[in-house]
Amino acid sequence: MMSASQNICREAIENLDGILIATTNLAANFCDDAFARRFLFKVEFEKPGAETRSKIWRSMVDGLSEEDALSLATRYDFSGGNIENIARKAAVGYVLTGRKAGVEELAGYCDEETLSSSRAARRIGFRS
Repeated sequence: MMSASQNICREAIENLDGILIATTNLAANFCDDAFARRFLFKVEFEKPGAETRSKIWRSMVDGLSEEDALSLATRYDFSGGNIENIARKAAVGYVLTGRKAGVEELAGYCDEETLSSSRAARRIGFRS
């Protein structure tokens, strides 16, 4: 299935009469060299450092102190998109409860966003 999808994409790219800009946050999974060659320019943006993440936290979560933002930024190595997801969860929580999320509740959202390996994996299918 994956090979068929890539072949369809390759053909579409080769027949494109224009500019294509594609993005991914899974560059490590770009395993097909033939597919990767179709892109003339490749630009990689690293995840932001702790100081920048702290600023993102403050810009996305209203009323978050500098100290709490730095604590979350240091504890969780998230992209801006991850932080935005957590800020949205906090906003939904505020709408539902009328109470703003504190740093511990935000940390709980962070743990959910991490898909922690400490959770027991549930098996699907038959066991032999």
